[in-house]
Amino acid sequence: MQTWNLEGRRIVNWKTCDWQPYPGLDGAEPGLSWCPIRAEPGRDVGYFLMKVEPGSGAALHLHSAGEDFIMLEGELVDGDGTVLREGDCVSYAPGTRHRTHSPGGCTLLAGVKGPISTIEGDDELETLREGRTIVNWRDGGFVPYPSLPDDSAAIQWLPVRANAETGEGFYLISFEPGGSSTLHEHTDFEEFAMLQGTLTDCDGTTYVEGDCISMPPGSSHFSRSSEGCVVIDMISGPLRVLEQ
Repeated sequence: MQTWNLEGRRIVNWKTCDWQPYPGLDGAEPGLSWCPIRAEPGRDVGYFLMKVEPGSGAALHLHSAGEDFIMLEGELVDGDGTVLREGDCVSYAPGTRHRTHSPGGCTLLAGVKGPISTIEGDDELETLREGRTIVNWRDGGFVPYPSLPDDSAAIQWLPVRANAETGEGFYLISFEPGGSSTLHEHTDFEEFAMLQGTLTDCDGTTYVEGDCISMPPGSSHFSRSSEGCVVIDMISGPLRVLEQ
């Protein structure tokens, strides 16, 4: 009997996707393109790819409910001058305001949980620095995933912003060769991207480097990596472990 549910899953590879003009907060914004995976134009809420042309960027704006993104290629300069580079996983707390620009162009994958509004006034750089977390996945620092035994090395994680008890948050997962997850259900959206290696889901679908996956609430699955892999995960609600 099938015990998993992957209905409604979407898979987009950022290296081959179809880019569209970014609708922006106040109409089309020159120099910005996007590929919505789970997002609606004009709302700026959801899970989407963003491409910034050289010399372009975003005006000062406020995140009402936080933003998480990973730099896939290029560099992006934040409002305080911090240079965000390829591999950086960046999380902004609710209430953070900032502006960005990319001298050489860049591509990123974003998860936005609440409306964004264009604003004027002070950049509040100290608030930006306090509300921002940056982790580069290539720097290492992975530790055993909290739901596994202390001596298990099959799956490790590197939290950027995470709740170890519920599994919610924004974090990196590393599967050792042969590592697998247990059957579990997502009470809200799970969205992740393949950064390295391959991962095979329970229906036989193999995700490859560059794939960006969105799974709706109610999805249940388990997965295995024969060669090992690294993924960046955005989990919007508690995970529920199921019996196989």
